[in-house]
Amino acid sequence: MQAKVTAPELPASYLPREPLRQRLDGFLDRRLTVLRAPAGFGKTTVLTDIARDTTEQGRIVGWVSLDDDDTPEVFGSYLAYAFERAGLDLNLPTTQDAWSSAPAAHQVGLLARAIEQHAEPCLLVLDEIDRAPPETVQLIDRLLKRAPRNLHAALACRSDPELDMATHFLDGEAVLIGAEAFRFSTGEIARYFAGELTRRELDAVEEHTAGWPIALMVHRNLRDGAAAESGSDAALFTGNYIGVRLLRDLSPGDRGYLLDLAVFDCIEADLVDEVLGSSQARVRVTGLRALDGLLLPVDENSATQRLHPLLREHCLDLLEDADLPRKCALHKRLALAQCRRGHLTDSWRHAREAGDRRLVGDLIERFGVFQLWLRGGAMQLNTAGGYLAPEITASHPRLELLRCVVLVLASRHREAQALFESVARQTDGFARDRDGGDDEALATDRIFARAVLAGAAAATLDGELEHGLPADESASASARHTWLCAAWHERARFEESRRHGLQAQALFSGDLHFGRVFVDVYQGMSAMARGRVPDAMESYTRARRGIRTCFPTDPCLAMTIEVLKMEIDLERGRTPVSPRRSLKGVAELREVWADILIAALGVSAELTLELRGGAAVIERLTELVEDTRATGSAVLSINLSALLAYYLVESGRVEEAGTVWRDHGLPCAVSELLDLGRRSWRTVESLSCARIRLLAARGEYAAAGELADGLCATAAAHGLTRTRMRALALSMVVADGAGQPDQAQARLVEFLRLVGEADYVRPLVRHRDVSRGVLKRLLDTDVDADVRRAAESMLPQVDVPAVRESGIFTLREVQVLQEIRRGHPNHEVGNRLGMTLDGVRYHLKNIYRKTGAGSRTDAVRFALSAGALS
Repeated sequence: MQAKVTAPELPASYLPREPLRQRLDGFLDRRLTVLRAPAGFGKTTVLTDIARDTTEQGRIVGWVSLDDDDTPEVFGSYLAYAFERAGLDLNLPTTQDAWSSAPAAHQVGLLARAIEQHAEPCLLVLDEIDRAPPETVQLIDRLLKRAPRNLHAALACRSDPELDMATHFLDGEAVLIGAEAFRFSTGEIARYFAGELTRRELDAVEEHTAGWPIALMVHRNLRDGAAAESGSDAALFTGNYIGVRLLRDLSPGDRGYLLDLAVFDCIEADLVDEVLGSSQARVRVTGLRALDGLLLPVDENSATQRLHPLLREHCLDLLEDADLPRKCALHKRLALAQCRRGHLTDSWRHAREAGDRRLVGDLIERFGVFQLWLRGGAMQLNTAGGYLAPEITASHPRLELLRCVVLVLASRHREAQALFESVARQTDGFARDRDGGDDEALATDRIFARAVLAGAAAATLDGELEHGLPADESASASARHTWLCAAWHERARFEESRRHGLQAQALFSGDLHFGRVFVDVYQGMSAMARGRVPDAMESYTRARRGIRTCFPTDPCLAMTIEVLKMEIDLERGRTPVSPRRSLKGVAELREVWADILIAALGVSAELTLELRGGAAVIERLTELVEDTRATGSAVLSINLSALLAYYLVESGRVEEAGTVWRDHGLPCAVSELLDLGRRSWRTVESLSCARIRLLAARGEYAAAGELADGLCATAAAHGLTRTRMRALALSMVVADGAGQPDQAQARLVEFLRLVGEADYVRPLVRHRDVSRGVLKRLLDTDVDADVRRAAESMLPQVDVPAVRESGIFTLREVQVLQEIRRGHPNHEVGNRLGMTLDGVRYHLKNIYRKTGAGSRTDAVRFALSAGALS
């Protein structure tokens, strides 16, 4: 009897939780406090804490732990014994009759009278009241209704104990504390583990336990015991608790239903009914009251629920042991249902859980590599590739093409090329799919895989698109227009690219989310190339909105938009607010289309120059060139080699640049360099600009001028404003070096007229050693007002003496120091150097760190003494 009427000891690891205690405050001011939650949520522990605190206040506390053997007579004895042990005098004289002549009711009535005569508040704690027999519950109900005002009750239950609690709630005399109040928050989990968990460990524990107190207790005890396999042991012990304590209250029918529910990642009523062949899933699930608190919402705004992870794991194990064929059949049905809903990754996973690899392959093949890419981009393709087994793909050419693309994404180009050629032989040059396959879908996937291998969508512009992707069906038409949008962009036919992009957007169905983002990105890049900055930023913003909505967990996609925006900022002479963090993000960019990666490489080189100087740029580009040539990516290799040669010339290492050009087989003929029929406009720009710089540095001004003029003409013919402005600046440099000042001024005037359309000042700032002098000579001549205004606005940005990075400071830091030495405030330094105010502050912070200076004056004094300024 003593065990039944004694509150258990608080566990050594008990954590007082203020938010929960605040919810429970005032239990001696109301009639009834009900704690309702499944097993393991800490109801008994909380009641123990309440009972202990109340006892310490000098109050009478009667504790009874109930179970299914507690008949009214037994309960009456326990109740009297509990209050007697707590110090209540049961021998008080009374002349009033008890409630009933029935023994149990009579005994409880006498007890109530003793409590009333005690006069001071008394607390009755009933643990697991829902386990008591119905007749005992009725007796308790009678006690609560007729008890004296100084009796207050605190009850713990897993489900509704069928007390008449409504009366007390309507009278404002009761409060119900549900399972969510007992669930540990992230901060409470961290405190419970005494702050010893790393962020990753904390996230893992929170995900696995969902704040379930019993699971947290097991994890902590095992951790404190330094168990070798704490994770698996925690699952074992928690699973044992679930089996013994939680499932005991379920009927056989509810138990079987719960085991079936464990197969579902999320419990959506329509999906459950479809898979189980039922019609009342919502009602049935809601009826599992014993699982309140272990049915978790998927998110704050969703009515969809999921089983607690530990409960689900345990039930899946039970289902596998009891009926493995049923478990596999449910997974298979669920895979097909999720595929019909367009939840592809879930579909593939359930097919694999069913043990049916052929079904996995069939489900992936239904869409194919190109349609999967339109839906989810590189992340979707990599996910699909991870589900494929070699024995399945070997007989499915379209799945082999998917593997081919995944190999390219992993920078394994030579393996991908060999696999592509193998599929070509297997399908008679992609003329036929496997038996029962889809020849038209094979043609579509072949075009995509070939373009990915080539690193350019325009590689398929030789009639292959028109032949392989007919425009008479919406699926093929959307693919065709998407591809032509990218292909014509690469060939600098921007109006055609825009037209096809708009047609693709109009044809996209609701789930081709990545296709929309892809088209927006290419529309933005086309606008950027044409100098239409507002249009470019609008397209990038639209793409970023699509990424945040549909791909919030893909950091690579988010970084893509940031890189493209940084590209525009750099063209306009603006330094990113946090260049070091931006450089880190650019360096981590992976699995994007080659055209975007080329842009990222250019941004990365400029940021590296800003932060670390020319030597660091060359070192990094050299590593990238070697890595890329080893993997076999021809497009990236050409662009990286050209970029390396350009920065070598900029750093005065002309001979090394010539060696790179020769050894890497870069083109020399003007016609080959300017061939937009074979190369993308970015590659043409990169090769031509680097070649012009190399020729001019060698003193070959005639050849450099010819190429610069050719690049100007080609860019003007195709509306390539950015390329044209770079070519004009280089032509100015070449003419100035060749002793042709009039020609240099003429090229500068053309550049300044374009600045009014696109403020791409970077080419003049880059070559400020020349542009400063040409600008000043131009301002001494009779030029029209528009050109003069443009020249005057440009002069502050280039009117900085040419400097080289010192052993202490980077080039940009030296420029900042020079402006500070002239007495300019931070905002003026930014205006003169084409930097944001945050960019100036960033460089000043680095200067202070390097010099140990506490002021601008001290920093300049240090730089002068170190020879960094003259």
